[in-house]
Amino acid sequence: MALPRVGILADDRLQQHLLKGALVNFGFEVVVNTDPQRMELVNFEAIELDAWVIDLRDDDDRHLHWLDRLLDGDVPVLMGFTRAPNKNCATFPKWEKRLYSKLKELVQVTPLVTEDAAVLGQLSFTPGNHKISLPAVFQQQNFSHRPAKQVWVLGASLGGPAAVKQFLDALPAGLPIAFVYAQHIDPRFEETLANTLGRHAGYTFKKFEDGRALCCGEVLVAPIEKEFSFRHGALYCHGTDWPGPYGPSIDQVILNVDAGFGCHAGYILFSGMGNDGSDAITRLPHDQHKIWAQDPASCANSSMPESALETNRVHYSGTPQQLALNLVNHLKNTWVNHNESITD
Repeated sequence: MALPRVGILADDRLQQHLLKGALVNFGFEVVVNTDPQRMELVNFEAIELDAWVIDLRDDDDRHLHWLDRLLDGDVPVLMGFTRAPNKNCATFPKWEKRLYSKLKELVQVTPLVTEDAAVLGQLSFTPGNHKISLPAVFQQQNFSHRPAKQVWVLGASLGGPAAVKQFLDALPAGLPIAFVYAQHIDPRFEETLANTLGRHAGYTFKKFEDGRALCCGEVLVAPIEKEFSFRHGALYCHGTDWPGPYGPSIDQVILNVDAGFGCHAGYILFSGMGNDGSDAITRLPHDQHKIWAQDPASCANSSMPESALETNRVHYSGTPQQLALNLVNHLKNTWVNHNESITD
């Protein structure tokens, strides 16, 4: 599938850089990225664009000449958009999402940020992805059907199903944990997603059921079209669409799980296009939450975990197998420390 082609005209070099980075992260191809003084070098007849993004702050007449030319052309123009904040600023992810939403309204070719059925059909158990042994402290326990006290969010988009499958396939059954899996995907393939990822995992994939508690050993596939949260440990459907340009909103899932479970929740951002999740993790109390990300080098699409890492809120990064092992060790150590404190 061809990427939507965009041209950038900006009179500030830093703005050019930030605009290009954001657009590439969201699946656009930036064909032209220049300032007004170099516009005369652009061969308009040789390029085909789906949109122009214009950011001109200087009132120089030469700038206005190019602005008039582009506005009079056949290619849609996005201009007057707010200036990018510093990349390390907490508002930067929101700025990126607004830019994506505005540009998506203009272009006829939509960037591919969600996974499709063709990829799901090719997923299978990964050779060499060995199942981790269940720690001895859990072997005499039976957590099944108990409401989960620890809930971890798994957030992903492009490339996510393969990574999340490797992660879940490596985990042993019998851990005192449940998951909320927030995956950007076409709603038609939601059931296929659950069937494919649950094939070799020791966890049961569940559809959303209003009023039901999430139990240990379960993976809730976050509904794509309607927002949900937790009330007194039970699932609650808001009856409204997710905020943002696509669903489920990983940012909102994180915030809603945090509201329901607080420091007993954890978050892992896997392979994906864009920056969903980055805004939410900047709003979590830094010292109370487990925030992990897939190692970008192991991602099919590294934009999502890279955006998370840039917030400096990620405590651990690794391959899906390493993330699974780290989670098992974390749960074992937490269990031992908690039970030792009770018996002391």
